[in-house]
Amino acid sequence: MPSAIVQPQRFALNPMDNVMPRFYANFILTFGLKPGVEFSEVHSLLQASLETAANELPIIRRRVFSVAPDDTDPNPGRLEAREHPGWTPQVIYNDLSASWPDYDDLMDEGLPQDTLDGAQLVPSVHAKWDLDGEGASACIVQANFIEGGLLLSVCLFHSLVDGMSGSLLLKMWAKCMRQHQNDDSGAASLAITPDCCNYDLVPEAWAAEGNKLPSPEEFANSDDDAWRLLGMLPPLSPEKLRARAAFSLDPSKAQPPPEMTTTIFYVSATAFTKLTALATTPTDSGVSAPPTANDALMALLWRCIMRARAAADPANPAYAARGALAELDTTLDGRLLFSERLPWAYMGTLIFIATTRMAVTSLISPATSLATVAHTVRSAVDTITRSRLHASYGLAAAMPDFSEARYPFATFEGAEACFTSFLGLPLMEMRFGGKVFRNGGLVDHLRPPRREFDAVCRRCVVLPPRPAGGFEVLLSLKREEMALLEADKEFAQFAQVLCH
Repeated sequence: MPSAIVQPQRFALNPMDNVMPRFYANFILTFGLKPGVEFSEVHSLLQASLETAANELPIIRRRVFSVAPDDTDPNPGRLEAREHPGWTPQVIYNDLSASWPDYDDLMDEGLPQDTLDGAQLVPSVHAKWDLDGEGASACIVQANFIEGGLLLSVCLFHSLVDGMSGSLLLKMWAKCMRQHQNDDSGAASLAITPDCCNYDLVPEAWAAEGNKLPSPEEFANSDDDAWRLLGMLPPLSPEKLRARAAFSLDPSKAQPPPEMTTTIFYVSATAFTKLTALATTPTDSGVSAPPTANDALMALLWRCIMRARAAADPANPAYAARGALAELDTTLDGRLLFSERLPWAYMGTLIFIATTRMAVTSLISPATSLATVAHTVRSAVDTITRSRLHASYGLAAAMPDFSEARYPFATFEGAEACFTSFLGLPLMEMRFGGKVFRNGGLVDHLRPPRREFDAVCRRCVVLPPRPAGGFEVLLSLKREEMALLEADKEFAQFAQVLCH
């Protein structure tokens, strides 16, 4: 008798997952190898430990698919995850040792960002996903070996994984890597219960607090800021939808981009302490809560980047018009504020966007203290309440077609800046085991591939803090803007150019 065919389990994604931009977030983790360790041994450990991690964290085995409208839900554009025991990602083996520099040479140079060519380091399958065919794997991995080291590319599909859940996935893999090497190395234990992978938790928590879907009139008349909190723009009318191009990160579908350049800056622990003290001094703004260290960093980056952008394009009305407003959009993990019913390790997506606005002239003026900017950032974050999150969730749940979602970030227009900060995620403290890796398996660097978003927008990513203090900031700007930023005396007080 032939064995029964195992059908995948199916999980409807919730509205927060459905409104996420549909693309892969790609990161490269670098490790030094111990002398004499064979690439094949490391590859076998990576594959075996990923299998073990998938047993504890089943989202690793999930793929995302489109769902056709049906009698239960007639709305198009919905997604579902399917999980199958035979779908554990295969760690793609890629030996670059014959053509790449030695690992230690790259480390001595600060791991130049221009070396991190995604065409070589990131598996091409990540760009060929088909939601109507084989689906998009939650996790795609490629192990790139060079002499003395490993550049491990991890691609996570954004509809399933955000910053928090992605960091937990990596920590689980690191834990399993240690187990397979019999190396406990004193690392903190990590246990994630099965209910953390339940996408129904968010809508159940929302409904449990008495929330209801907005009426058609409420949906149509919802204010822009409620959509902005979701990281979205209000839906367009059917007529306007037909006249616009869909959101895409495919360079072939974008307008010819400007000449871009990327710089990695380093902020030392001493400089960050100085910045935090300067930016959190009291002001007369009336803000009750003092700014956080992250607010201080966002204020410095926002002010100095916008100053460079305005100086590079002084006639642009976005900066020069009377009353021109600068907008700062920063990511906010909503787990704690949304509901106490959610587990701390909820493995879906629950990202909101905090928007701060200041007049461009005031933001970049030497007469405006950095503390004033930091307090303005904190004031904007503090306006985000549970009721606001729930109201925005209701808009997401009432979307008539998730595939028509619009986002304000993939553009070079206007005076908007979108920053992502991983300061609260201690990913550089993960240990992948000391049998094959140097340093007990600590990650030496965590970086995105080079020039990923250059065709569609500027980019600012604050990378995770290093165990000894300090952190890196990746910035992609127009070439003339970057030259001005690197010469900015205020910025240079706190951030040093590490590499390009």
